Amino acid sequence: KHIVSGSVDKTIKVWNLDTWKEERSLEGHTESVSAVAVTPDGKHIVSGSFDKTIKVWSLDTWKEERSFEGHTDSLLAVAVTPDGKHIVSGSDDKTIKVW
Repeated sequence: KHIVSGSVDKTIKVWNLDTWKEERSLEGHTESVSAVAVTPDGKHIVSGSFDKTIKVWSLDTWKEERSFEGHTDSLLAVAVTPDGKHIVSGSDDKTIKVW
């Protein structure tokens, strides 16, 4: 069992709930990570940042697989649809986008 967190240090942390220890730190955003979500299949993390990007990370390889740009201000929320086919993001630019 794991939990995922975003941080002002620009990283996404993956924590082991049994040991309460950090297992991974994912780097790639250039500003604070303000939102994270895990896909329904448990294979990817989606992160949103004040750098105005959304990134998709593989939990198998621990690498960034894709980056989305399109918001003009900081990301405030990210979610993945129950079928895992779309990402929904909310931004301080007062828009919601479906990717």
